[in-house]
Amino acid sequence: MKPIFNRVLESWNSDRVSLVPPLEYSATVERFRAAGLIPAEDLATFYSIVGGMTDYETDTDLWSCWSIDKIISEVVEYPREGIPFGDWSIHSHIHVARAESGDRTSVWVDCYSGTEPEKVADSLEDFLDRYLKKDETTWIFFDAPSIRNRTAEQGVDGNPH
Repeated sequence: MKPIFNRVLESWNSDRVSLVPPLEYSATVERFRAAGLIPAEDLATFYSIVGGMTDYETDTDLWSCWSIDKIISEVVEYPREGIPFGDWSIHSHIHVARAESGDRTSVWVDCYSGTEPEKVADSLEDFLDRYLKKDETTWIFFDAPSIRNRTAEQGVDGNPH
């Protein structure tokens, strides 16, 4: 079990985000596979811990981490490689998981612009760590304070303007 997954769950529970009850790991894998999806071990583990958010639920920064049922309904219409698993600001753009190996998922953002999705993290663990740090290179945009906002308030030398 990865500590970052528990930290995400604790954050959502603290913010009273409505979550779908998680399935056990083997049932999570089977649920994905029954829909023709092959998750890497880290994605299956994440979902066996957090379950995902209920439909139309978001965190305080408008990011929604979909439930497996929502993923299955969305993937039917998703024409690209990967498993779409979340969106920001009601489908402004989506986050897509791609298995890099049997145990590691990379995270991509698809802005529906006609171009291929852009990789935002080499691993799910890195993506979630930066998400909790409010790092907007994840393509989740936060109200202050975020890394972007803290950086914008500083000069090139790191001192406040």
